[in-house]
Amino acid sequence: MTEYTDLLWNINDGGNETAIYGFSAKDTVVHRKVIIREAVNIDWEDITQDEKHLYIGDFGNNLGDRRDLRIYILNKQDILPSSDTMPIAGTISFSYQDQTDFTPAANYTTPWDCEAFVVVGDSVILFTKDWQSNQTSLYTLPVKAGDYTAKFRKRYNISGLVTSAAWSKTKKELLILGYQNYSPFISVVSDFGLDNLSFADIRRINFPDLIGTQTEGIAYSNDGSVYVSCEKSPVFMQTLFKAEF
Repeated sequence: MTEYTDLLWNINDGGNETAIYGFSAKDTVVHRKVIIREAVNIDWEDITQDEKHLYIGDFGNNLGDRRDLRIYILNKQDILPSSDTMPIAGTISFSYQDQTDFTPAANYTTPWDCEAFVVVGDSVILFTKDWQSNQTSLYTLPVKAGDYTAKFRKRYNISGLVTSAAWSKTKKELLILGYQNYSPFISVVSDFGLDNLSFADIRRINFPDLIGTQTEGIAYSNDGSVYVSCEKSPVFMQTLFKAEF
């Protein structure tokens, strides 16, 4: 989830339309639906942005066997008020530096799943979702169209399943969203950037009252507020939360 033009833009998971949805935090109503032409939604997992572009991560990989991991690049100027479709501006295709085995694994056992990323300067930073260890691995890619090998940078014991991330250029602050035993958490990493991936200043906020909520998206709004979205689950409907901490 990410904010642009005073709307929170979100996506649906794999198998759904190749669309981005703009809804307002004020009324949680979808005000815009824009179909991304020439794109495919194999397993869309996260959306982020920089000054000129939106980025959609089609890198969900539950079996660890995908060889078509990619990030779609969208020009913000192509989100025209009068249009309900837009083209892709480019594609970042990638594989992981340290993955050599592409044999399909049992569901939820691969370390090569990913649901979260941010763009920092000239790089994409990926955060993997490791179902077995509850850790996350960080990989980096150039933030331009092309075919790349994602460089391994760091592994961190996040103590949960990472489902989304957001980064504030102004604050140099990283938010990592996830859940542990379906209890949501947000980890706040201060002074985070390409020159500092240490996680030296990190604090965790748990939300035990929302157990059973499958939190999947996080974003800063223009006023500095933090919003979290969740998928429909047996306990909650799909919902938007304003996180206060």
